[in-house]
Amino acid sequence: MRRWAGVAVLAMGIFILITIEELPIGVLSVMAPDLGVSEGMAGLAVTVPGVLAALVAMATPVIVGRLDRRLALVLALVAVVASCAVSMLAPNFAVLLLGRVLAGVAIGLYWAVLPIVAVGQVPPAQQAAALTLAFSGTGGALVLGVPLATWIGTHLGWREAFAVVGAGALLMAVLIVLLARPVRSETPITARMMLGATGNRGVRNAITLTLVLVTAQFITYSFVSPVLQEAAGVPLQRISAMLLLFGIAGVIGNFAIGPVIRRSAPLAVLVIAVGLGLSLLAVLLVMRSPGAALAVMPLWGLFAGASSVTIQSFVGSESHGAVEEGTALNSAAFNVSIALGAGIGGLLFETVGRNGMTLVSVAMVAVGVVVIVRYLRRGSADGGRPARHAGTLPEAG
Repeated sequence: MRRWAGVAVLAMGIFILITIEELPIGVLSVMAPDLGVSEGMAGLAVTVPGVLAALVAMATPVIVGRLDRRLALVLALVAVVASCAVSMLAPNFAVLLLGRVLAGVAIGLYWAVLPIVAVGQVPPAQQAAALTLAFSGTGGALVLGVPLATWIGTHLGWREAFAVVGAGALLMAVLIVLLARPVRSETPITARMMLGATGNRGVRNAITLTLVLVTAQFITYSFVSPVLQEAAGVPLQRISAMLLLFGIAGVIGNFAIGPVIRRSAPLAVLVIAVGLGLSLLAVLLVMRSPGAALAVMPLWGLFAGASSVTIQSFVGSESHGAVEEGTALNSAAFNVSIALGAGIGGLLFETVGRNGMTLVSVAMVAVGVVVIVRYLRRGSADGGRPARHAGTLPEAG
């Protein structure tokens, strides 16, 4: 029972990380005017943490060495507490960005080791289920965390939303120490090993798919609040309800994709890519009223919510002998993609408008579909080097 309690608390931790990462998206419409910046400029509150998270994620496996990976998770949550404190008290946008720097460090630390610690809690036969449960926190954040923070931001104030998330992060840090089992690597990762992992076919394709699909998703999702208001006519007070629908569907998608992942992780990525493409096309062509938004947002959330666990499962099954390195590199790519999506989305939103912005998202997803179809036609990855026995995944302590 303790094994699964440990996995569950890891999911609660990623719940907090996703909430703090995407919190500015939910409160964009109230935060930007209060700080005296445009909504496009305010999107930097998502871009800056994403860039830093990518750098931290790549360095994490080398820095932690043989240390207990749980420590990285606890430090990440402590950084979230500090980030929320700075953001809550920020007198201007520049100070807010300083707080978001701390959020970037936290995100990079947590994402780089979450899958490793999660599978280290359970026997090998249960690792796929552990990953699914751990990443359910991502969808859970979209169901409860981001909508709740959005509701607090629009009704009580966006600063109060940061305060609530900070308190939650402190609680999760304590629970991880108490419930999660220690996880260490018998074979420390070196910078050369990280570099060598890029020669692994599975790792290369995972990074490419992440960069294309996640960037496409966040180009539009980073500005979902103004899109819902301007394109679908959804009142500001109902944005949180729309995000709640998106998140509920995301949790369903996270678990529903499980059977496909067990059959073939690359096939699961194809399903997700096609679903994201159709969903974004619906945002562009169909979502023109509050009623249409009620139908489109859950469809979009269904596939978006399954993307994290699906791509991570792709790394686990296709990066033979380089799972920890591949996980870190893919985490870096994931956060770079969030940053790129927010940055590119902000530029497109202010230059070509919301329709042009969403059209770019659709085109990028189409590229991702081509990449995974080619991968499937050529067969599964043959690995970049022999597997390191007892070193591919860290051992539970």
